[in-house]
Amino acid sequence: MMKPTNSPVSNLTEIAFRHRRKLILIPLLSLLAGAAVILFFPRTYHSEAVLFLQVGRESVGIDPTATTGQTIALQQNGRDDEVKSAVNVLRSRGVLAKVIDHLSPEVVLGESSEYASEPNVVSSIAGATLGRLAGAIKSIDPISKREEAMNEIEELLVIQSERGSTAIEVEIEADSPELAQTILTTLIEEFQQEHGRIHRNQDSQAFFHQQREMLRAQLDEAQEAIRQAKDEMGIASVEGRRATLESQLKEIESEKYSTEQDLSTAEARVADLKNQLSNLPERVATSRTMVPNEGADLMRQELYSLQIRKADLEARYNSNHPLVMAVSNQVEEAQRVVDSQQSEREESVDDVNPVHQQLSLSLKEQQSVAAGYRSRLETLNEQLQLVLMDLKELNANEVKISELEREERLHEAEFFQYAKNMEQARIDQELERQRISNIAVSQEPLLLRKPVSPSKGLVLLASLFLATAGTFAAVFTSERFNDKLRDEQQASQTLGVPVYAEIPESAEPLATVSH
Repeated sequence: MMKPTNSPVSNLTEIAFRHRRKLILIPLLSLLAGAAVILFFPRTYHSEAVLFLQVGRESVGIDPTATTGQTIALQQNGRDDEVKSAVNVLRSRGVLAKVIDHLSPEVVLGESSEYASEPNVVSSIAGATLGRLAGAIKSIDPISKREEAMNEIEELLVIQSERGSTAIEVEIEADSPELAQTILTTLIEEFQQEHGRIHRNQDSQAFFHQQREMLRAQLDEAQEAIRQAKDEMGIASVEGRRATLESQLKEIESEKYSTEQDLSTAEARVADLKNQLSNLPERVATSRTMVPNEGADLMRQELYSLQIRKADLEARYNSNHPLVMAVSNQVEEAQRVVDSQQSEREESVDDVNPVHQQLSLSLKEQQSVAAGYRSRLETLNEQLQLVLMDLKELNANEVKISELEREERLHEAEFFQYAKNMEQARIDQELERQRISNIAVSQEPLLLRKPVSPSKGLVLLASLFLATAGTFAAVFTSERFNDKLRDEQQASQTLGVPVYAEIPESAEPLATVSH
């Protein structure tokens, strides 16, 4: 009969026994390799810093040469974009190039003795070997030391910022803690300077100085034009001159109104006095006496003479004779006159009427007063016309003065605006000169002497994994590619024939097996 099939435990035990050297040697070599890495692999150190992006002039200020305003709205999206822009500037090759130029490529690459790490024979030999290998590879596409240093900084520089935060965390690795701190410190300084430079216009101060002087000259010309125009017009100011003319116009109109009232009163008095004088006799009788009427006596004598002549003519001529008829008519006329006359007449003595005289004097006085009012009214009308002409001329001049003053105000506003912008530009340049910006260093670059690589925990885990996986892989590979027959079952499966006998490796007698 055949021997029973071996159990899995027996098979594993047999496999372990066959590969006992591998099971011991491979884990031992893996652990030794991990220990060698921990002890002799070149150390890498890091330094970290935290930058805080404050709300400063770079956040809300606009270049003085801009004309769209002085501030922008602060929103969360705007601050996020500002942080992204700052991160982009921080990792830009321009800033890195300035760091390299400041420190030199040899310092950045760790080739300077000032920042060299502690000597280690094993690591030096390994580093030299790897360096020659890396140099051979780099010789295929050669680059300068400066570009190599820049590539190394880009590879070892880590910049991160959480969303919604204005804090920027910066970390860099180097061969020594001092070198990492130095590179990071220089990077922050160059970034602060570059951040301030790109947010300021270097030529703005000179531009605004030139524009301010030009506008000052234009403002002086405008002020001189206003002065000359006012001298020609004889005014100090349009408003003052207008106030004076309006005051004069008001006084003249008030005086004219009062004079017209007084004139009307005086004319009414003159009319009343004339009416009274027309009803009063100019002279009045003071005494009356009865005296003979000498005129009647003379007329009577003349009548006698005519009667005598009539009698003489009638004696010589008939009654129809013209001379007789004429004398008869004269006699009749003289008789009627004599009959109408009295023998005595009343003789009176008169004098000037005192009431009439007083009223006449009052009339003359009122006429003089009225004449004065008329003259005064004419003068006021003339003054009124002069004031109105002055106002008309002032209105015409006001257009010219207003245009000149408007031009002066425009030049003045532009002058002060450019002066303000020039001061803004001067402040910006002074801030840049003193390297003052809204980038605050919340945490200075730290000098951390604990290396970040090689990580002892990771190396230990890698060694254990290599020891386990390497051993298993070596045993599995050996078993997989080894054609040696180990037992009856393997021989039967491999050869495809039944096994009738088993010959042991020792010198024991052969055992026969029959069906």
